[in-house]
Amino acid sequence: MSNEMLQSFLQSALKQVRINRLVHEGSEEVIPELDMEKWTMIVTTHTGHLAEAVINRDTAKMERELLHIAAPLLELYLALKSN
Repeated sequence: MSNEMLQSFLQSALKQVRINRLVHEGSEEVIPELDMEKWTMIVTTHTGHLAEAVINRDTAKMERELLHIAAPLLELYLALKSN
């Protein structure tokens, strides 16, 4: 994987984190106060959506769901590190 590709993915995942925070918390800076189980359920739900996209060969949905998985994983990581 090229550094450019990696940076593109990370920037897209961070953008999704900001979007999620704006939608759910009203601010990019506010980390949603969800417990680790809730973060895990969000990731699991979107993993199912990703599997469906793969089965249907829907590449646009695959990319969207990858970001919908990566963003809560980043939030979960932040929750782990803040404890």
